[in-house]
Amino acid sequence: MSPESIRFDRAAGFYDETRGFPPGEDRHIAALIAQAAYLTPSSRVLEVGVGTGRIALPLAGHVGAIVGIDLARPMLERLLAKRTAEPVRVVEGDVTRLPLAPGLFDAAVAVHVFHLVPDWPDALREVARALRPGGRLVSGWNEGDRGMGESALWRAWDAAVGAITRRNVGVPRERYRTFLEDEGWRPAGDLLVHRYVTRHTPRGFIDQIERRVWSSFWRLPDADLARGLAAVRAAMRELGLDPDQPLEHVARFNVQAYLPPDR
Repeated sequence: MSPESIRFDRAAGFYDETRGFPPGEDRHIAALIAQAAYLTPSSRVLEVGVGTGRIALPLAGHVGAIVGIDLARPMLERLLAKRTAEPVRVVEGDVTRLPLAPGLFDAAVAVHVFHLVPDWPDALREVARALRPGGRLVSGWNEGDRGMGESALWRAWDAAVGAITRRNVGVPRERYRTFLEDEGWRPAGDLLVHRYVTRHTPRGFIDQIERRVWSSFWRLPDADLARGLAAVRAAMRELGLDPDQPLEHVARFNVQAYLPPDR
């Protein structure tokens, strides 16, 4: 039996705090997704791994309807609590077995999902089944340019326990850029990029580690977490970093549309 997909039930209370975009940036990202998928006010969109709606809710202003699917009921409840008049409907379910009829959607959206799904090739086949002819899958992912201080803290963490936390149950990290094309999905249009700046303090970085806000930390044994934290604190002392001085991070949100494999 393959391992289960990573569920985000435990993250519902802190997901928006730790994964949300700076104020106003979600609108730019929604517009980029709409551009990549050729969305119109009548488009029907599926978002897999919809979570708390950080993509779906701002995207709703560009389309006729969005159906979001997620395994974690607490995340969906958070979305519904934030929803006002947006045409977003949610379904609790598994992306590898979509409880949806074929050919319903003009586009599908997936942001930071397939590395959490062991049977991700099955999930891709289900997404393709859900799309109408000509429909596109829009894949979104973050990259960034860390400043010297943030880079040093992550290097310290990676040197201590990074090999453990880099393991995914789904798409491996080294295939993030290629896995869709490897499965026969065809790029449609150019890669679109939105840049923005985030700022976090070293104290906040340590707090996020201690709270295990990233899913790759959830299965990390306590002893390894402690070893990683000790390495980060030692790097802070060595560099003389002020725990409350914000570190700037230039982020890039990438958007690429794909057409399904030839049927």
